[in-house]
Amino acid sequence: IDDCGECDDTSTTDCIANHTVPLEVGANLISFYALPEDVSIDAIFTELINGSGVIGQGVGAIKLNGQWYGSLTEVSQDDGYWVKVVEATTLNLGDSKPVSYDADGEVTYSIAFGNNLISYPFQTSQALGDALGAAVANIYAIAGQGMAALNTGTELGGEDGWAGSLTAFEGGNGYWLVS
Repeated sequence: IDDCGECDDTSTTDCIANHTVPLEVGANLISFYALPEDVSIDAIFTELINGSGVIGQGVGAIKLNGQWYGSLTEVSQDDGYWVKVVEATTLNLGDSKPVSYDADGEVTYSIAFGNNLISYPFQTSQALGDALGAAVANIYAIAGQGMAALNTGTELGGEDGWAGSLTAFEGGNGYWLVS
């Protein structure tokens, strides 16, 4: 029985009870490695005050007079988000299930040529090359909040083929992946 009272023999689906996401004042590049059943923008970002905004790739919303306005209506397990807040707060997601192996199966990304705002669907960290596997050859660079890495390829002397301050994907962070 996991933290949310669900009984199964698969540890990859173990619920995270009282899941929280801390946000600092200003812009936060985040993603979700676990989500509650209700993924509407109102349910996920209920703690945000008026004037706060959320931007995804090609979508966005702003909270005004207690209501959300914009094209972003729900969060997705494979997307990253810029969340701009005027005061530090914590998102309280309640009981959340890991997204890496959910009812839809493994998280699969449709990566377009150019910039892609993506999630990292695991709670634990993973080195860039390990996480990308064979797809690493198609990646030019990756940027996170305040850090980045350029794919130099191991033949150019970069550590594991990467140069820069970003060395690993971290659970809860969003990333710009340049393909």
